[in-house]
Amino acid sequence: MSQKDHGVKIPVLDRENYFHWKVKMRQHLMSMDETYVECIEHGPHVPMKPNTSIAQEPAGAPGTIPKLRLEWTPEDIVSMNILFNGLDSDMFDNVINCSTAKEIWDIVQTICEGTEQVRENKMQLLIQQYEHFHFKSGESLNDTFSRFQKLLNGLKLHGRVYQVKDSNLKFLRALLKEWKPMTVSLRNTQEYKDYTLERLYGTLKTYELEIEQDEEIEKVQKKIGSVALVASVEKAEDMKEEVVEATPSQSACEGRAESRKGDG
Repeated sequence: MSQKDHGVKIPVLDRENYFHWKVKMRQHLMSMDETYVECIEHGPHVPMKPNTSIAQEPAGAPGTIPKLRLEWTPEDIVSMNILFNGLDSDMFDNVINCSTAKEIWDIVQTICEGTEQVRENKMQLLIQQYEHFHFKSGESLNDTFSRFQKLLNGLKLHGRVYQVKDSNLKFLRALLKEWKPMTVSLRNTQEYKDYTLERLYGTLKTYELEIEQDEEIEKVQKKIGSVALVASVEKAEDMKEEVVEATPSQSACEGRAESRKGDG
């Protein structure tokens, strides 16, 4: 089966990363025609045509009737073809007899995600992880941000979306106390409410870099001060030695005194 359509590579399913494939495939279909997404999510659109035999039918007969399958536009057929080409051989065997794109989409979703009850349980687990989200020991700011963003994406894919201001506040509260000056400042000014999560992370990252820079400058200054102190001590020692060398010893002075007595 071909892996391309209209020159764009069709996303191929990786069961371990089903959610990634789901997003990519949906976007791929959307980029081609919005009706393709309608096909996989709501089923094929059944086109209607005027009921030309209404004059011969009893009163109350519908003015339009469904078109025959052969008269349909090809959106559902194209969507089916794209989905088929995005599956590996094992998954294809599970949907080979499907007659609509929605049927294919639903079967793949059930196999990869489980039933509706399983998906609900997964969403509840993600909600618990969100509610108890916190900074882990040894994590960098980037690690915590990536983990939180991945959690939000998982929740969104399961149909749970939090307001930006709420998720931003959750992220700020998850940080360690060393971040408190910055987080308190953001919360007091209410700026975080208007930020995207990425912008909030960027603001915190800038603060982190400034702190690291200040600490580095402080280290350099301490090092310079230590070197200057050592040099000062060494210079004092050298001067002391010079004074000692220039001062006559007591024995030498006594020798000269005795010599003067002998001469007298």
